[in-house]
Amino acid sequence: MDVTINEIAEQLDEFCISVQDEEILRKLKELCFVYSCSAEDIVAEWVSYCVSKTVKKECIPPTLQLLDQLDKEKEMNSKSSKSRKSQSVSTPVYNSKTIDLKSSEHFESPTMDNRRNLSLLDKSPQFSPSSMTPSCFTPSRKYGSRNNAGDVCLSFGSADVEWKHSDEILCSITAFNESIALQKPYNYMCEKLRDYASILNDMILDAAKLFEEKNNIEDWGHIQLPSMETVPVVGRICSDNTGRLSASSLLLEGSQETSSGQCIPLDVSSLKQFSFFPGQIIAGTGVNNLGKKFILKSLFEGLYPPVSSKAPDLANCIESLSVVIAAGPFATSDTFSYEPLFDLLKYIKSHQPHVVILIGPFVDIKNELIENGDVNEIYEEVFKRITSEIVKSIDHANTRVLLVPSSRDAHHDCIYPTPPYSLSCTSRILQVASDPCVVNIEGVIFAISATDILFHMGKEEISHGQMPDRLGRLCSHILTQRHFYPLYPPNDEVNIEYLHYEANAGLPVMPHVLLLPSDFRYFIKDVNGCCCINPERLTKHSSGGTFARMKINRIDEKIYAEKHSIIDYVKAEIVKI
Repeated sequence: MDVTINEIAEQLDEFCISVQDEEILRKLKELCFVYSCSAEDIVAEWVSYCVSKTVKKECIPPTLQLLDQLDKEKEMNSKSSKSRKSQSVSTPVYNSKTIDLKSSEHFESPTMDNRRNLSLLDKSPQFSPSSMTPSCFTPSRKYGSRNNAGDVCLSFGSADVEWKHSDEILCSITAFNESIALQKPYNYMCEKLRDYASILNDMILDAAKLFEEKNNIEDWGHIQLPSMETVPVVGRICSDNTGRLSASSLLLEGSQETSSGQCIPLDVSSLKQFSFFPGQIIAGTGVNNLGKKFILKSLFEGLYPPVSSKAPDLANCIESLSVVIAAGPFATSDTFSYEPLFDLLKYIKSHQPHVVILIGPFVDIKNELIENGDVNEIYEEVFKRITSEIVKSIDHANTRVLLVPSSRDAHHDCIYPTPPYSLSCTSRILQVASDPCVVNIEGVIFAISATDILFHMGKEEISHGQMPDRLGRLCSHILTQRHFYPLYPPNDEVNIEYLHYEANAGLPVMPHVLLLPSDFRYFIKDVNGCCCINPERLTKHSSGGTFARMKINRIDEKIYAEKHSIIDYVKAEIVKI
């Protein structure tokens, strides 16, 4: 790089380092030339070096002797990193750089090394897991040695189903309600505590109105006022300590309007059965004799969202709607190889479902190599290559692909609700949505969340009585609370922006299908007429995971008008990748 002595001196001044000796400045300029770096980079390198070497961890002016030591250390580190790379890469891995090398006009007269790369590229397939894998990462041996690929782990509905399709019509995917759909990025970390508290209070008020209409409640009782009579109350479940919720630590928090926002210990010993988690909004009746504890006598049933009165028409489907659902991570954790996604794309290409729903993360921040900083590519470039390969692989097929983001994506906003992905490539088959989202696919309403609310809620929930189906119970909580993430306070992994949570994370309608990818074991359940599916993860650490496939047959409008459910028309399976 063409770096001047004055530029180096200016960069040193920013760190309050004054150098008058031109010989030292010329040495720094020489290092810039040797390592092809800018003045800013070489000064940053010096600051990092002197802070790590000095006892007081402070910036000191450079000397010729210290600069020589820095030069020797960088040279040794460069040699050791090259030797490690040569030892770790036993087979050629092709990436965006080598592809560019092949097509670049600057390599008309290639060197010996380039000729070797070009000959290898000519023998490579058009699409392979390597093309989706960052350089220096080889395929996972554990994943490649699996012997259960394609096995059906779980079936729901009729077993005799033909999963291959050849329809020539593209299905429509639209937001259920455009006015509340999150469609673009937003500024976060701008919440005011007053607004935050107001939203949490409004959630109690909204639930109170629903309970009033259902149970003919005229006035709610104040939870802290002593009363010998049984009164109806409504509020949010809280805990009186920082540990896990228990029956002895239960608190009930009322709204500002009905209870001045006060909390009171909750006695649930009179209830035959219950299931509670922090943040849950409940209503029931009880007494508060002394004003110190509210004794809950009965609980009102949770209220599900309103059902859609119109039956799915499946207008662009000949007989049935075929959907494939898979959730990330899509790369093995030990090698960052995207072979599982490649195998899924091969399945999609051969079976041609109408719709494929791919739920993030695509560049998982929990991947071991990302956590250790061993990925030698920009995360945005990794995702860009993934999407382009998805399009390249199935663009000729009549399959629509819906991409749902995750706050675990290293290249995306780590906020909930999570805005849709920004795609660099446009295609007729690709669509994006937010996390969470409610979409309409040929009249079938899908509610989708990439955040593992089931696992987070499952760690906090307590129950009593005969309530064996834990996973079904957790799904029911999400539906009756009418929000995708009703847990409060949220898990440490989830950064909720409550201004957008109120607007974009609610369940305005009872979905026909609820997709909740989780680290819990896969399941397909009928919860009050809603088909709840956990496809689990496509990749489980360094081994293969599972995905879901489902078919929804044409629905009789008269039967739907009676049941308001499509559960009898759903055929689904969980399949090993």
